[in-house]
Amino acid sequence: GPLALYRGLGPMVMRDVPFSALYFLGLETFKNILSDSSHLGAWGARHYRECGMKTPTSVEVAEAFVSGAAAGSIATILTTPFDLVKTRRQMVQREESNTFGRHRVQQGIFGHMRQIVQEEGFFSGLWRGNQTRMIKVAPGCAIMISCYEFGKICFDDAM
Repeated sequence: GPLALYRGLGPMVMRDVPFSALYFLGLETFKNILSDSSHLGAWGARHYRECGMKTPTSVEVAEAFVSGAAAGSIATILTTPFDLVKTRRQMVQREESNTFGRHRVQQGIFGHMRQIVQEEGFFSGLWRGNQTRMIKVAPGCAIMISCYEFGKICFDDAM
């Protein structure tokens, strides 16, 4: 019925809230590190600040891209167990009693994780599919934040 649309909502919230917090914390941290780095030469914003010049848009967008990819990677690694539980909950058919049967649907998030660890192992179970998720999420975070920064620069210049 209609409640099936909400299957996996709890694990999704447990994945997305920490993911966003970790992502934006990491993003700002990496942007500050890259912006202050003296090792990047003309590829870093510090070079232009020290020369009294405006940082080129390409440098700002590149720093955002790298920072977004790094922050997205870390947030993905740390939230994959919740994504796994969300995905498995969404796959469950309540009337079936196969390996993803009724007893798993009625468990809480951490009970489901505990069962995965017991049956499949800690890393091999809870981080199953992490590589695939990283291939999708890290570039997506990098592209999203660099487009945002580029748009912000363009609109700032236009106003």
